[in-house]
Amino acid sequence: MNAGSAQLNSESPLLFKRKAAWEGLRLDHCGFQSGELPEHCHREHTVLLSLSEGCRGELTTASGSRVKGPKNRGSVCVLPSGLAHTARFEGSSEHLALYLDPALLHRNATDLRVRGNFEVVERFRQRDPIISAIGMALLAELSDGSSGRLYAESLANVLAVHVLRNYTTSRDTVPGFRGGLSGRKLRQVMDFIAANYANDLRLEELAREASMSSFHFAREFKKSTGTTPHQYLIKFRVEQAKLLLANRELPLTEVGLRSGFSHQSHFTRLFHRFTGTTPQSYRQRLT
Repeated sequence: MNAGSAQLNSESPLLFKRKAAWEGLRLDHCGFQSGELPEHCHREHTVLLSLSEGCRGELTTASGSRVKGPKNRGSVCVLPSGLAHTARFEGSSEHLALYLDPALLHRNATDLRVRGNFEVVERFRQRDPIISAIGMALLAELSDGSSGRLYAESLANVLAVHVLRNYTTSRDTVPGFRGGLSGRKLRQVMDFIAANYANDLRLEELAREASMSSFHFAREFKKSTGTTPHQYLIKFRVEQAKLLLANRELPLTEVGLRSGFSHQSHFTRLFHRFTGTTPQSYRQRLT
């Protein structure tokens, strides 16, 4: 993940901006005061999520559409790639912008066997629980940065499929595998995780081991194991940490790093979540 903060212009309504980027998806977390943003557009498809209750203002697009009035927390606006738009803010408000790479959308459309051409359509909704859940999960990852690339890329693929189903001109039913992964493919993926668990694994890497698309792999892996690829990876890392904790000469920070955790607080928090105790307490209980 790449994260950072933008330089602010004193004449801009922008109060702050935090940024992050993953494969196929980038995110802006912004706060605004009263004022106007000049006309602009993005090469990606844009999903705007309001994080403030009752924020006022107006969004106008080059197509002539205008969204005006108070917006509730969780309201969503989807804009297709290249559509110019302006925004006016009244008072302070907070927003999340998810920028979805068209290439990721097309890859998922191919994987889902969407027939013919499709276009993302401009649309405003008072609420979209799926987009809200994805947005808040990515916002937490921006703040914490502990879950890793596999987690964020899984969410990016879920968002791409959701946009295909609900915000495009195509309405094809998504076909899918029904029986989960075969025993051979599942073992192959698990062996790959066992050999590479300390790395920042990508969803695409695991899917490639199973010779499947990222979206179908994530779904079929959970169907076969009862857990997501990301959750399985975390559990595997915790089990490796348990083995390493038996070596009392190995510092806890080293145990966490060797087990694949990005930093000590992340290691302690997830170890406690899966075992009910801290790494230090677990080590003290070992005979």
